[in-house]
Amino acid sequence: VGGGNNQSSQTRTNATSTQQPGSSSGSTGTAGSAIGGDYGLLGLLSVIRMTDADRNRLALGSDLTVLGLNLNSNDNLYSTFGGPFSDKPATREPHYQLPMCYYMQPPALKTGHLSKFQLETLFYIFYALPKDVLQAYAAQELYTRDWRYHVESKVWFKQATPSDVPNGNVAAGQYIYFDINTWERRLYGNVNQNIAGGFLPEEDVRVKFPSS
Repeated sequence: VGGGNNQSSQTRTNATSTQQPGSSSGSTGTAGSAIGGDYGLLGLLSVIRMTDADRNRLALGSDLTVLGLNLNSNDNLYSTFGGPFSDKPATREPHYQLPMCYYMQPPALKTGHLSKFQLETLFYIFYALPKDVLQAYAAQELYTRDWRYHVESKVWFKQATPSDVPNGNVAAGQYIYFDINTWERRLYGNVNQNIAGGFLPEEDVRVKFPSS
């Protein structure tokens, strides 16, 4: 038994002595890579000696005065700095050409144009321009096209015609209304309800100018 223990002790001792040289060589290799090579301490010699122009530009940077920058100026430098790869200063205005249609002035909107607009455009002017004179003119044009504004429900109604119904069958007193949620004309379902009494009088819709 004693002999067996001695053999196992010698085996562990030999294994330990075998691993030590390997670990020592591994640390030596790491230290060697930190010293040698382009990215080690020895690689700094080429930068210090300034033998490589590309490496000097990367490590030491560039002289901003060579790039056309006036470091003594009180203005912002970025407005004239063309970049590190440009030999010319940047222009203040970019080089582009606008189409001629951008220089054309749109014609002023006149009230006489409202009669040529589509129905949805008139409703857009009425709802999108509150307290504007064009809202009043749009309402006036809608009344000219037989649309009526209900004061309480704040909805536009129009007496239905065969062309407003898909099958052409119109009941007596049938109305259509303009739905602002779906932005379309829809058939009003309640035929028996008297909604005409809540319409805004046409006289109140007409645009009036104060007499001077």
